[in-house]
Amino acid sequence: MRNLITLGFTILVCFVCNGQSDTTKPSIFLDCQTNCFTTFLRQEHGYVNYKRERQGADVYILVTQQSASAGAREIQMIFDYADPSITSTDTVKYYRPANISEVERRDLFVRNFKKGILPALLNSDIADRIDYSVEKIEEDSVDKDTGENEKDPWKLWSFNLGLDTRVNGEASFSEQFYSGRFSASQVKEDYKFFIFTRYSLNQSTFTLSDGEEVKSENRRSTFFTQYVKSISPNWSLGARASAGSSSFGNTDFEALFKPAIEYNIFPYSESSTKRFSFLYSVGIEYRNYTELTVFDKLEETRWRQGLDIEYILTQKWGEIEFDIEFDQYLHDLSLYSISFNPNIELNLVRGLSLEFGGDISFVGDRINISKGEISDQDIILQNRQLDTNYSYFSYVGFNYRFGTRNNNIVNPRF
Repeated sequence: MRNLITLGFTILVCFVCNGQSDTTKPSIFLDCQTNCFTTFLRQEHGYVNYKRERQGADVYILVTQQSASAGAREIQMIFDYADPSITSTDTVKYYRPANISEVERRDLFVRNFKKGILPALLNSDIADRIDYSVEKIEEDSVDKDTGENEKDPWKLWSFNLGLDTRVNGEASFSEQFYSGRFSASQVKEDYKFFIFTRYSLNQSTFTLSDGEEVKSENRRSTFFTQYVKSISPNWSLGARASAGSSSFGNTDFEALFKPAIEYNIFPYSESSTKRFSFLYSVGIEYRNYTELTVFDKLEETRWRQGLDIEYILTQKWGEIEFDIEFDQYLHDLSLYSISFNPNIELNLVRGLSLEFGGDISFVGDRINISKGEISDQDIILQNRQLDTNYSYFSYVGFNYRFGTRNNNIVNPRF
């Protein structure tokens, strides 16, 4: 009994000591929608106390990202300070180039993390322990015409080329997958232009119990391009075009051209944390089919319109995202499809979060379905697209974390 009392007293003293050691350090909670290098921060930057929960933290940090030009990413860090003597929120933005190492990405993040956390450090007991330096800025290092550090010979064009192959198998099964892709983009403040093309081939062979071999082959080629012009802080205008073929979709060749216009209720500059946009498109589609369709067509040209409504809100209490898509053929208004895709993550109470969402669709516009009989093998192997009038997907889950609120210790063993 005496040993139990001694053990309990020792544990209590340790808790008190640990609590006292952290009182001088501001506490933060990182809400990361991208890589925040949390392990490195806890190991190398212990001047703050890292919390497992947002409740009670001195600084709540929301980190988001979105695509930028040349394959780069715009990283946004919103610092929400609990101390009333500090401006309630502050935002730090920086651009992360595409072709840099993981260490360079980490150093960029840490440098901007320090900028945002500085007000909390200056208002804490460790302010007198802060030292800083400012590098000298060379006047000639900045191009006076563009304001950029160096002239860009690529004129903001970015290119990406990729080749993939996968071979696997066993005694009764073998698979080969080959794919090649190329993309190019030019992104400026007033417009963006994007090109993407890809070819893929997937071949599989199955050996059944009676020795019969069943072969599966899926081929797909795609070319896609998009141009978007910025009209105002809330309006955009552009067009999309594509071409290709698909053995799964029963097309030897297909192409479309669709002008589009989009309105975002919130300015596009705020899209990393909130977006409520309406995108309308209308254009022409052409298809040359491999087999006769259920509408007795081997070739057809149709006009089609679409409306895409997207809402995204990312805050400290969670994230709400939903997308509604409507597509309709104009030659026959009964040929249309509607899909609703909600995804919600809520921080209900301290330590308890709830996630739920999914996708539900009414499908009434698959004019490409083959009229001929599709074999059971093609159905099982998903070699051919089938007709349907609905599809759905859903998920729900919760997570409850309890115990210590601190998240400072890193132990990488095993």
